[in-house]
Amino acid sequence: MNIGESLTRNAQHFPAKRAIVDAHRSVTYGELHERTDRLANYLLDLGVGTGDRVGLSVGSRAEHFEVLFAIAKIGAMAIPFDFNWSAQECDSMLRFFAPKAFFLEKRQETEALLGLARGAIPADKLILIAADELYDGVGMESAIELGNPKEPQAIVDGKDPFLLMITSGTTGFPKACSIDHQTYALRCLNYSVSKGMNHNERALMALPVHFNAGRGSVMAILYLGGTIVIHEKFDAENFLQTIEREEITYTMLVPVLCERLLRSEHLSKFRTTSLRFLGITGGHLSSELASEARQRLSPGIFEAYASTDCGQITTVDAEDWEIHGDTVGKPIWCVLVRITNDQGNETSPKEPGEICLRTPLAIQGYYRNPTATDEFLTGGWCHTGDIGFLDPEGYLHISGRKKNMVKSGGISVFPEEIEDALRRHPAVADVAVVGFNSQQWGEAVKAFVVLNRDATCNAESLIQFCKESLAVYKAPKAVQFLAALPRTGLGKIDRGKLLALTNQLDEI
Repeated sequence: MNIGESLTRNAQHFPAKRAIVDAHRSVTYGELHERTDRLANYLLDLGVGTGDRVGLSVGSRAEHFEVLFAIAKIGAMAIPFDFNWSAQECDSMLRFFAPKAFFLEKRQETEALLGLARGAIPADKLILIAADELYDGVGMESAIELGNPKEPQAIVDGKDPFLLMITSGTTGFPKACSIDHQTYALRCLNYSVSKGMNHNERALMALPVHFNAGRGSVMAILYLGGTIVIHEKFDAENFLQTIEREEITYTMLVPVLCERLLRSEHLSKFRTTSLRFLGITGGHLSSELASEARQRLSPGIFEAYASTDCGQITTVDAEDWEIHGDTVGKPIWCVLVRITNDQGNETSPKEPGEICLRTPLAIQGYYRNPTATDEFLTGGWCHTGDIGFLDPEGYLHISGRKKNMVKSGGISVFPEEIEDALRRHPAVADVAVVGFNSQQWGEAVKAFVVLNRDATCNAESLIQFCKESLAVYKAPKAVQFLAALPRTGLGKIDRGKLLALTNQLDEI
């Protein structure tokens, strides 16, 4: 079982069917299969093969997946580079991974990376995409024309590494999740088992595919033989127009984009009745937003609790929102959950602890990082770093992240709990909570708050509001108001930037 074979099968079953549609072109399964065979053979002719590392920095377009399938067909390892990384981060990554070949989309964000890659990669192994002017490198279309269209002569085992998914540490020692073909294929098949999806799906992806969530969703659709429409950026009108025109059956959003869609003036202008699956990732929808999304977008709304390291863990489906919307749902078919305390012992029912898993969807470890691998797989269980508990009905509740936990006055405080409390204040539109060093408390809690338009509120009233619904020691010691919270490209709150802001302040 390997990723490359899935494209061979789909080209045989659906040769004239559209596989990928992006802003530049449409490619069928037959065309996709031939182009990736040619590209794979081009790499083989250059001596790139099994176990070699191949970098790619390509945005939300068909070429991103042509490169992935070509790499898969020869048993090499793909290493996606985020084109938003700084020059320092890119330099660190190039030095650490030392890719044998590199695929790079020529765009403003990749100018620094291109300069670095030209100095690190031989010209015939630096393949450029969308380049008006070819520097020291080869255009991707030229590489495809030079490649033999026959099936690549490479033996790829299901346990061979397929992809290195970067999760953190790009400026120091990179933390790269290593996943093999067999496990990635299971993650793709899970879309069928958990959601009932199949080759008839017409999917829309507007999340960045250089992030693992967006890339994984597209790969699953292609593995199953469906059609995927890719948008470079999220635009509510274009998004809704595409759902109606293409009769989209599946899409995935992060909570902030789902709310933006619901507030769009364009929502009432387009039909979304074809949408059978609306996946939510990267955060939790409130019960109110979930109810509105079910009524106005799709009744088939699914929220997944997942991670790059473990794959999908639980799901909240359409039937769960009314009664169990405060949970992250039940574990999916292949996941066994165990809650442990700091000593590694299983906790009592409803007692919070670290969420540990056994699942065939988990990564094999972290590339060249045995310490992190051993910590993640201690005792034969995958350690998620999340804190939570299982209720008597088997639903999983999450309190927060171990690494986000604030130790204030010797007591563990979870920012997520305080954020949930503050969101219930009528003046609060958005909030994020972090800890900062304090001489009095060791660590103290600070809330960054975005107010609703025209709302007025002061820090003292918000702190008092928290004390009325939480233990007094959990209330923030400081509140700072912002026009907007900093977010990552996937829409998640960028806690690193908030921590940097706290470090600029005097201690309490």
